[in-house]
Amino acid sequence: MAFTQQQEADILAAIYGDGGQINDLPAAENLEGCNVEVQSPAGESRRVNLISAVSTLSRSYAGRVWDESLSTPTGLPYGNIDLLRELPALLGLGCYLVADDRTRRKLDPTDHYRFADGSPAALDGSMGQYMWCWNAHHFGFRKDNAGKYYEVVSLSPLGKEWESYYVPAGGTSALGGGVVDRQAVARGGGSNDPRLCSLISDDARYRGGNNEDAYDKQHNSLLGCVATSLSGPAFSAYARDRGEGWEAGWYVARAVQEYLYRIIMGTRNSQAAFNPNKDANGLYQGGLGLGATAFPNDYWSAHNNHGPFLKTSAGVELGDGVGISPFEVRNSSGQVIYEAKVPVFFGLKNAYGHVQQFTSGLSVHAEANRARGYVAPSMRGYVQSAQNVEGMSLAAELPIASGYIKRLSMHLLCGLPTEIGATNETCYCDSYASGVNYDTYGYNAKMSGGLGNHYEASGMHYTRTREGIGRATSYTTSPLCYFEEDPLIT
Repeated sequence: MAFTQQQEADILAAIYGDGGQINDLPAAENLEGCNVEVQSPAGESRRVNLISAVSTLSRSYAGRVWDESLSTPTGLPYGNIDLLRELPALLGLGCYLVADDRTRRKLDPTDHYRFADGSPAALDGSMGQYMWCWNAHHFGFRKDNAGKYYEVVSLSPLGKEWESYYVPAGGTSALGGGVVDRQAVARGGGSNDPRLCSLISDDARYRGGNNEDAYDKQHNSLLGCVATSLSGPAFSAYARDRGEGWEAGWYVARAVQEYLYRIIMGTRNSQAAFNPNKDANGLYQGGLGLGATAFPNDYWSAHNNHGPFLKTSAGVELGDGVGISPFEVRNSSGQVIYEAKVPVFFGLKNAYGHVQQFTSGLSVHAEANRARGYVAPSMRGYVQSAQNVEGMSLAAELPIASGYIKRLSMHLLCGLPTEIGATNETCYCDSYASGVNYDTYGYNAKMSGGLGNHYEASGMHYTRTREGIGRATSYTTSPLCYFEEDPLIT
C-alpha cells in the first residue's frame, strides 16, 4: 500500500519529532541523565541510562584487585561494580536438588524444604541430590607491572590480557562433605554398590564416618553425618556410579568455591569476623569466622576418634543466606562440649573446617627437595593414580617447607600455594602443610579446608599434601560434585 505525501510526513514527524533528522537535533551538553532506548529479549522497549550502559558494556567483568606489595587480605572492587553486586544472582548461586541426569530444580532461597515455586522439597535424596550450584562463567586473573593482582568473573569470554578459563555450570555438595549410600543397587544389577550422595538423613544406610554403629543410640552417633575413612579413589568411584558428569571433590569445583569467595566477599581471609552489613557500594565484606575449627583435640579424640562431629542438617536453616549457624556438639551422655560455628556461603555449608576434603583430579609429587602439583585436563575417563601423573599437566611448584600461604597459583585452576611466609591475618591467612616437610614422599593428595582442631590454620585456602592418594582417615571426606559439560582445563 502506498502512503500519501501527508502520511509520509506524519510518519517522519512521529519518528524524528520536530528535529526532522538526528543531525538536526540540538547537541547534548552533558550526558549525565541522558537515556537511550533498548529492546528486551521479549521485544519490549526499555530505557537505560547512557553512561551506565557504556560502563556496563566496556567492563563486562567483575572482580577484586590486591596490591601484593602489601600483606592485606582485603581486595578492592575492580571492573563493573554493578555486575559485582549482582554476581551471586547472575551466577545462580544457591541450593538445588539435582537428578542423576544432572537436571536441577531451584530450592526456595529462605527454606530449603520447599522448591522456589512453593511446593514441598525433600532433602533425603528421594527428589535429587542436595547441591550448591553455579551457572556457566569465565574466570580470569592477571598481574600488572605495578604488582597488582586481579581476579575477575565474566559471563562472556575475557580478553587476551587475562589467563582465563571457561567453567561449565555445575555444583558441589551443599554439605561440605560426601554421604555414602551403603545399600545402593548396582547399576548393572546384582549386589549393592556404594554410591556417593549429598543428602540429609538419619537412616542407617547413610551412616557417616567409618560406618561404626556403636554410637547409634548415643548423642555422638555417626547417623546423619558425612562419610570418612575412605580413600580419594574410592570416593570418586562411588560418585561416578551416579552416571556421566558426576565426581567427588573435583579440583575445578573446589577452585570455584575459593575464587568466588574471594571475589564476592572481597577478602582472602575466610576466617575474618563476620560482618552482616554491606559496604557503601552494596558489596559483601568480611569473613565467616573460625567455622567449626575450634574443637579441642582431646575432646574430639574422645568424642569419636576424630570422626565427623557435625550433622548434615547443620546450617540448613539459613537457606541461601550468608552467615554463621551455631551447632551444639554433645558427648555420649548429651552434655554440650562444643558449640561449632558453621560457615554458610549462599547455602554452601562447611567449605572449610570440620573434616578435610579430598580434592580429586590433582596430585602433588613430593620428592626430597621439591614438590610439583599436577592437574587432569579432563574429567572424562580419569582415574586418580597413586603411582604416577600420566596424562596430567604440570600446574605449580609448591614450597618444600610448611607455613602460612603468601602466594597462591590459579594456573590451570590448581589453587596451590607457591610461597609461604604469611600469618593467620595476612595474605591468604591459611596454612599449608607440606608433604616434603613431613617426609611424606610420592604422589600425594591435596586436602582442602582444614580440620575441626586446626583453629586459625584452617580456612578456604588451607592446603595439606601430607597424605598419599590412597590413604583413608577418619577425618577426611570428599563432596559429591557434577558438571553439565566436561570442565576442560588446558
